[in-house]
Amino acid sequence: MKALFFTIFCATLLFSSCNQNRSKEQETEDSTQIKVPQSHEEIQQFREVVTRFVRAYISQDNRKANALLHPDLGFTVIYRPGVADVFAKVDSIDFAHPVPAYFPYPIFSNDYVLTFESLPTFDCGTEKWSKEGFFCDTTSHPDQLSRIAAFQKEFNKQELSEAQIEEIKAAEKKSYRVILTGRDPLIFHLQQQEGAWYITVLDRAYAGCDA
Repeated sequence: MKALFFTIFCATLLFSSCNQNRSKEQETEDSTQIKVPQSHEEIQQFREVVTRFVRAYISQDNRKANALLHPDLGFTVIYRPGVADVFAKVDSIDFAHPVPAYFPYPIFSNDYVLTFESLPTFDCGTEKWSKEGFFCDTTSHPDQLSRIAAFQKEFNKQELSEAQIEEIKAAEKKSYRVILTGRDPLIFHLQQQEGAWYITVLDRAYAGCDA
């Protein structure tokens, strides 16, 4: 009987310890997540950075666009040279020297106001967006870079370590994706750093159906 009680006691301690460890892991994971902009001030700050970048991109103003980049976070451009997407990390935006070089930055205008809702999708068959507008979904985080990195590591044998891929995933958990639809869409990601928002990714591949 004593042996039975001892076994139950040990099992209870083990179960409790596992639960505590899972809770600590969950807390650690949650602490890496950014808080969704909720207050009027937070939303206005987020909206201002998004709209400032769009205006700088449309006017092709290097100075204003680069003022929204963070040197430690870096700036990455996704593009599609063939069938698969790739990405390149650059120091800054230079509208006179696009990335990739054969794909000039487009001239366009924007009459849409930023809306916080689910992102639109593009159908290459119909060459149409599921909805038109200027959108950011603050209920989900982008995963384009980590998927490209995983593909490159597996199939193209790129020099991407597991640590590098995990670093990309961690950054994505702190990021949001913005889509401004159009014939030449503008798609980019923002990441929070020390309480401020910065542009970190420009996606020039999505909605490109030439390959």
